[in-house]
Amino acid sequence: MVEREMAHRVFAREFNDSRFQLQSVSIHEDNSHVASVHSPNFLVTPSGAKSNRVFVVGVVTEVENMADLKSGAKELLRARISDPTGSFTVYAGNYQPEALVFLSNVEVPSYVMVVGKVRSYEPEAGEVFVSIRPEEIHYADESLRNRWIVDTAELTLERVDFLKKALDSGLTGKILLDHLKSLGVPLHLVEGICLSLDYYHTDLAYIEQLRANVKESLLSIKEDGSCGSDEDHDHESLVLEVMGSIAESGSNSISGSVEYAAIITEASSRGMSAAQVDQIVRILLSKGHIYEPRAGVFKVIH
Repeated sequence: MVEREMAHRVFAREFNDSRFQLQSVSIHEDNSHVASVHSPNFLVTPSGAKSNRVFVVGVVTEVENMADLKSGAKELLRARISDPTGSFTVYAGNYQPEALVFLSNVEVPSYVMVVGKVRSYEPEAGEVFVSIRPEEIHYADESLRNRWIVDTAELTLERVDFLKKALDSGLTGKILLDHLKSLGVPLHLVEGICLSLDYYHTDLAYIEQLRANVKESLLSIKEDGSCGSDEDHDHESLVLEVMGSIAESGSNSISGSVEYAAIITEASSRGMSAAQVDQIVRILLSKGHIYEPRAGVFKVIH
């Protein structure tokens, strides 16, 4: 019986930067190494997460039927699930019947949680696309999304700190592996960090970018009372109200999506400047209260 791999938490930015898929092998009694259909494959991320499965929570912003575009696929849906750093791509087909039914009926946009296997596809040398094949997918809420962001931030910063220690050591190979073990780095990260450095040659600039992503993600979920002025909070409520009224009226709105120019016009008539509207729209995007299905068009996430 194959032990089920833990589901890692990784932000979309780092997940999409991942290019290194590692195929595990089974060791036979004669010491031969043979790949097995029952042995898991892993995606090694730039910070050293060695992931066979991932757990993500975000907003599903798009669901597209890909059956006609994939030869031989009777049913295949592709969904985009966004977090504060980017979007995960999720595919569900005939082998994921429950996920297929869920995505066929999901309301866009909605908070969802996904546990699934990582997959990578290399159409040509040097070009790699990563995605998730869902094992479980359910509706979530803003509270669960925020908890996921906090947990993922903590785990990402932990990996980044260990990765920097590995870089600072100047060591490589088995010497580095033993060094990380001596520092008390968890065993599941030791191998991932060594593999990451060898494959990606991750540098300090990328580490700082990951830290910046974590900071932005955490800032996006601060409670209304913990940051910003009362005026900002009033303006957020006003912009959301404006978007709701435009969507309800049907003017300058398509399926609940509202044109940016219409938001500017209506909010200006209520005393906000264009610069204030632009600032508040960016805040609402970062908090996950609205999203941009296409350029210049926004929609409220209920």
